[in-house]
Amino acid sequence: MEEAARLAAVDQPLLTGRRAKIQAEDQQAVAAAQLPDPQLSGGLKELPIDTPEAFSTRRDNFTEFTIGLSQEFPRAEKRRLQGARKQLDADADRAALDNEQRMVRRDASLAWLDLYETEQGLKLSQRLADEAMLQVQSLEKDYSNGKASQADWFAAKTDAGLAADKAHDWLHHELRMREGLARWIGDEARRSIAESLTMPGTLTPLSGLIAGADHHPVIGNLDKQIEASATEVALARQSYKPDYSVEIYYAYRRDFADFVGIQFKVGLPYFTKNRQDRGVAAAIEQSHASEDRKRDLLRELHTQISQDYVDRRHFQERVADFDASIIPDAQHRVDAARSAYQSGRGSFDAVLPARRSLLDVQLQRLALAVESARAQVRLDYWSASQTFSGESP
Repeated sequence: MEEAARLAAVDQPLLTGRRAKIQAEDQQAVAAAQLPDPQLSGGLKELPIDTPEAFSTRRDNFTEFTIGLSQEFPRAEKRRLQGARKQLDADADRAALDNEQRMVRRDASLAWLDLYETEQGLKLSQRLADEAMLQVQSLEKDYSNGKASQADWFAAKTDAGLAADKAHDWLHHELRMREGLARWIGDEARRSIAESLTMPGTLTPLSGLIAGADHHPVIGNLDKQIEASATEVALARQSYKPDYSVEIYYAYRRDFADFVGIQFKVGLPYFTKNRQDRGVAAAIEQSHASEDRKRDLLRELHTQISQDYVDRRHFQERVADFDASIIPDAQHRVDAARSAYQSGRGSFDAVLPARRSLLDVQLQRLALAVESARAQVRLDYWSASQTFSGESP
């Protein structure tokens, strides 16, 4: 399972796409903090249209061809905040990448457990089918020799058919689950998987898991969103302070003197009631929304961790009960029924339900062990370190 989780993080489009997005936002953060591009302008001014000199560029000494260069100068603090805002987007995506790495490991592990359960179920069912077929062959000889009844023989054949059908159904599920694992690790899912399932024997205390939720990357992502909201508030407040621009131009006049000039433009943010004031109010409310979302998400995470913790303990305890008494008792029942039948002290009708009961018990134990493992995988998702071996956010 650990190998499947590791392979899932190799060449994973979900992760490589997120890394590309982070790199793009890093570049945008640098660009957002720069001055706007300068602008080049040109044109014709003071061209007469209703005098004897109409549309002449030579006879009126006011007519001029101009070319100019202008530059806007947003305030340095505003540009800094714009760059910081974009950088926070990149940082939020870094936290999202960390979370997605955890999610990939979790989902690949869960897909591996699905395949493990179906493979083990198939083996148990196939073992029962093989035993049932041997029983049919034995009863066929006994029936030919008059030692067994025809009813017992047909009962054994029916039981063997049902066992084979059960094995076929498990095979169908095994093929489906293998394709599910292939979604994460591709052709590596065709390999045979481990025969045994090993999980940690001890659980991290619930208090430690709950405390770790405060540092989970989904919370880190929200923290960056809260910082971004605070930056939006600061940016909105910068809108009360005017920006300015400068333009330098040269004017050419045919047959007359040329001119040069310089112009300054300054914004006048005087009517702020329905623009700047509204922008600041919206940014503040967005900041409050982000903080409330974090509080709600922490509650949700604490609940999920507690539920997974309860599941892990519950299923682990039930597996222990199955190993200690339930499976041994079911096996003793089969052995006793078979011995009684072979010695002529019991009927074959007692052997069939005992054997089916043993299979049901083994399958229940398998399902409980897998559910315990699933709960542990989900707990690992909440508690694993932020960067995994061979992976970088």
